[in-house]
Amino acid sequence: MAKEQSQATMRIDITPAMLEQLQQAPAPGGVRLAGRHAPSHPGGTGVIRIPAGPAARPQGGEEFQTLFQSIYDAVFITDPQGAIASVNVRAEQFFASTRTELCKQNVLDVLCGAERSLLNTILGSLENNRFVLIQALCRRADETMFPAEISVSRLPLGGKMHLSFFVRDITLRKEQEERLKTGYNALQNSGSGIAVSDVEFALAGYVNPSMQTLLGLETLDEAYACNFRQFLKDEALAADMIEAVKAGDTWTGELEMKRKDGTAFFAQASLEPNLNPDGAMTGIVISLLDVTPQRHAQQQLEHTAAQLRQKNQEMEADLRLARDLQYAFLPSSYPAVALDEPGKTGRLEFAHVYHPSGLVGGDFFDILPVSKSQVLVFMADVMGHGARAALVVATLRGLLEQLAKETQEPGEFMTRLNAAYSKIFSTAGDLMFATACCACFDLNSGKILHANAGHPLPMLVDPDGSVRIAQVSEPGLGPALGLFADARYGHAEIDLPPGTRVVFYTDGLTEARNDSQQEFDVEGMTTSLRAHVAAPLPALLDALVRDVMDFTSATVFEDDVCLLAVGYAGQ
Repeated sequence: MAKEQSQATMRIDITPAMLEQLQQAPAPGGVRLAGRHAPSHPGGTGVIRIPAGPAARPQGGEEFQTLFQSIYDAVFITDPQGAIASVNVRAEQFFASTRTELCKQNVLDVLCGAERSLLNTILGSLENNRFVLIQALCRRADETMFPAEISVSRLPLGGKMHLSFFVRDITLRKEQEERLKTGYNALQNSGSGIAVSDVEFALAGYVNPSMQTLLGLETLDEAYACNFRQFLKDEALAADMIEAVKAGDTWTGELEMKRKDGTAFFAQASLEPNLNPDGAMTGIVISLLDVTPQRHAQQQLEHTAAQLRQKNQEMEADLRLARDLQYAFLPSSYPAVALDEPGKTGRLEFAHVYHPSGLVGGDFFDILPVSKSQVLVFMADVMGHGARAALVVATLRGLLEQLAKETQEPGEFMTRLNAAYSKIFSTAGDLMFATACCACFDLNSGKILHANAGHPLPMLVDPDGSVRIAQVSEPGLGPALGLFADARYGHAEIDLPPGTRVVFYTDGLTEARNDSQQEFDVEGMTTSLRAHVAAPLPALLDALVRDVMDFTSATVFEDDVCLLAVGYAGQ
């Protein structure tokens, strides 16, 4: 719009006659030549300036302008071709421009992608409608854009028809719509069933597809005619759930439910109050996760666990029976073995310690009388422990009784035992071997005949109290039982003077480890025997076990431990 004091300029060509007339009579209104002198050459022209009349008043008068400038929306007033005639202050703010610059543009210039056809469409629509609504992207002077909702209507001003464009920035609304759309899509596509009920559990608010499927409902109308409590197997639980939610708490738990057709399922449920903007509770938000497969798996696990417990109880009962039988295999009393020569006194004393690492173990020993002055001592350590090792022990125990009747010579005894053992266990899928030793104590000859099948050599305590490993020559050493079916065993002789003590043991004792993974070993055993050498045989073995426990700082052994001490008390 032109300022009130501005001047309009026009160019007029003047003839010499007109110029002369103008010089002689000044024209009213202040018309003057654009110079002090007329042109000096014939036929020339001059330029005169004519002041413009008073500037046009703003369209619509002062009241209209006051209202126009106070409108919250940005407003453009255009002619029917879209040329902007006037804008309000809000438009300057919205479009980061000035009124002067905006009035140089067509409204189509600020609408991204708008063409002339848009105006034709608007004008056509306004013939039958009071206004037209448009949603478009608007372009600011700095080329940034914003989404807008635009209302277009006719506006008669100054006797002419204009168009008014009310532009509202809807950036925040668009952002909120996008968030709502994202949230809605998340609810619709959620794998969990989600619904909004009223405070009495009527599904009158919202039900997502997963909830429809979970409850066996085909349509939303069908869902909205239902009450959530009808799907609970225990409908009495509904009152507690509603009470908890009304108190402002979140109710969570696993529910046993039924679909519309009566089929059962299990769901992990979460219920929360649905609040309006004022914080008042208007309903209940229900979330269900189908956990039927997990629950069935849990039930199957519980069933399997119950079966396993029963099997374990049966196995433990069997193992306890095996333990009782295994202890029954051990000598309950020791045989009386003494010199059988007139005028000489002497007898054998016995003591043992047995500590299986489980209910049953793979270690055992036996004492088989041969004569009044002879006895066979047998000790074995079956590979592994538990029920399988106990079975091998039982087998060996049965073979001992039979073989002791056939031969008392330790080498021959071990040869026959190995052949029978190998034959029995040759068909087993796993190799089952056992270390063993057999010693014949003969008080009349004062000798020990020793045959060894890969077993730790016994410890000797000489009459003078010295402790050493028994020296067994090559003929008395052989492979473990079960490794070679045709192995031949011999024996070696060891002197047995009165006062001698022999300690047989299994490797569970010497291989016991402390926290530093150091083994008790033969050295620890030698040291312990020396420290307690004067003690009676039972006390000697108890002290040895105590020393091992102190070394390992444990109360149980990791492997089976079997000790048998034989002492020659005589003159």
